[in-house]
Amino acid sequence: MDAFTMVIMACVAGEAHCATNRVSEMDFTSVQACEARIDDITRSMTREFGKRPEFKGRQVTYDVSCMDRAQLAQKFGITSSDT
Repeated sequence: MDAFTMVIMACVAGEAHCATNRVSEMDFTSVQACEARIDDITRSMTREFGKRPEFKGRQVTYDVSCMDRAQLAQKFGITSSDT
């Protein structure tokens, strides 16, 4: 079964650029397994943002996608892969 990749985009209110994180694990053999990790990862990212004084009190929004290899290639326009 194809592994899934989680793509997380975190945006802090007032910031021009969003942070992105891509997590690909062999344990992600289903969308459900991928989604099960979302809370842990976003919680960790939120803690890291909270350590930065300039972000104190600012809202963080997340856009999370769990995709298999074909969906990832389609979303990002990848036409061929060496892997």
